[in-house]
Amino acid sequence: MSDHTAFAAQIQAQFKEGLTGIFPIGGTRTTFILEKNRHQADPGEIPDFLEYATYLIKRYFSFIRMYFDLGGQNMILPLFSYQGFYERGEKYARQMYQTCRWLIQAEFQEFYRELDADPYFPGIDTLLHLPKDDPAHELGRDLADFQQHWQYKSGRRTIIWEVAPIPFYTFWMAQHQLSAEAEITLGAEIDAIVDLKVMYERLYQFYARAAYGIDLPVPHFYVGSNRNGDIKLRSPLSLSLLCGGPFRLYFTPYPTLFMKPATLQAIIEDVAFGKPRRALTYDYSGQFTPESAEAEYQRALKLSEDPNSTIGLTRLSETEDD
Repeated sequence: MSDHTAFAAQIQAQFKEGLTGIFPIGGTRTTFILEKNRHQADPGEIPDFLEYATYLIKRYFSFIRMYFDLGGQNMILPLFSYQGFYERGEKYARQMYQTCRWLIQAEFQEFYRELDADPYFPGIDTLLHLPKDDPAHELGRDLADFQQHWQYKSGRRTIIWEVAPIPFYTFWMAQHQLSAEAEITLGAEIDAIVDLKVMYERLYQFYARAAYGIDLPVPHFYVGSNRNGDIKLRSPLSLSLLCGGPFRLYFTPYPTLFMKPATLQAIIEDVAFGKPRRALTYDYSGQFTPESAEAEYQRALKLSEDPNSTIGLTRLSETEDD
């Protein structure tokens, strides 16, 4: 077996429910600019959208394969937020409509079959709410039609493309669309629960199925990019379903698609087997030695003297003045 095959088997044994990760792919335009345009007179200009999109598809395919090769089962990929329809102009919105439709065309369908994966498109409920002559509504209808005709099968890998979701709307609709009898039944079930962990699990099951269209484990981790220093959470639907717990956040200081298999493997290994200090009682008894406590104290003092040690500060590029 290859190293990846052996590692994947370990991960699948560790996460019998299926390892589930959230990957808001950040810095896609920057990735293209740095790899393809950096020697142009105006590197930031992307004159040929088709060239950019074709390049991006190949990079997405490679990244998705990498995750599944390392033992992943469910992959959540936020595409864009609803704000993108309004904040980046009409041209950007048209490009996003075109890009999203590629997710259901022949090349992507063949990719899903190759991976033995089923695609889902949560968030399109917001698009279908818009007037029928709105291009966003037309996109939502196309994605919904695709889902109706795709042959889904239990046990496959899942690729979940979040498309402009508004979680509050999705949750409101989930409640609103219940029949009177189903609402009474669910309410009675929730009222009878006296264990808060069980309550969360039952509510997660209800709202996650309404949001994704499938029963999905609570996500285990999130991999974002803070290439500019700032930290943003770009997966509103999946993150809104969380309620604490051992969920892990990771950020790369470069565009996501630059990530190498060794880095993603290190992240997954940390999710699966990392042992951070955890206080399961009121203190950390037995988790420090005098030497480790002194070292941690000195480290904290040193970092507290440096404002730039704060994670989340915007990073200036080398071409900007300090």
